[in-house]
Amino acid sequence: MTAPLTRRQAAAEQTRRRLLAAAIEQFSRRPYTEVTVGDIARDAGVSQGLLAHHFTNKHGAYVAALHEARRNLGTLPATGPDLPPPVRLRRYWEGHFAYLAAHPDLALNLILSHAGPPEAAAEFEAARREGSRDIGALLGLDPDDPAVTMAMRAFGDGIDRLTADWLRAGQPFTVPALVEAGIQLLAGALRGLPLIDPAIRVDRALRLLRAGH
Repeated sequence: MTAPLTRRQAAAEQTRRRLLAAAIEQFSRRPYTEVTVGDIARDAGVSQGLLAHHFTNKHGAYVAALHEARRNLGTLPATGPDLPPPVRLRRYWEGHFAYLAAHPDLALNLILSHAGPPEAAAEFEAARREGSRDIGALLGLDPDDPAVTMAMRAFGDGIDRLTADWLRAGQPFTVPALVEAGIQLLAGALRGLPLIDPAIRVDRALRLLRAGH
């Protein structure tokens, strides 16, 4: 059982959460290069020294903001192992797109942006690779197969572009429609797999995608 926080620890955690919220707000509204440590600290109502204590520097605050935003997006494994694969996939994407729709600035300037420091971009790619592996495994594909990796990366690039364009256009169609568009993008990427490697069978994966309708 975890011991309760002391008053000092609780105050420190509250300060950290305020700084994190301020960092998310700042990086959602402006590019990384335009945000300063002072901007984040002022937004949180604390000194710059406290930001350094909790996050070291602007880069640390950016990475923490990115982690928090991605945590709020959820993961495919969290959708419930007892549900059929196509239901899990659609539920995950429905929650994913609904969150992005409710936070368009955060989505465009933090989650879908590669404008941060190189280390953060690497973490973004690692998170996307993990998501692609989860999807591939859910559909019965070998996530370590080079051809599967290529196809899932192509799908990831496409769905990110589709999402960004959708948000910039003012969300002209519904989240369920975006989910179905994502399913079709994924199906198209999978159909090309046997052309790269004839040994890969995608029939079952495509049936699973169709079964979610």
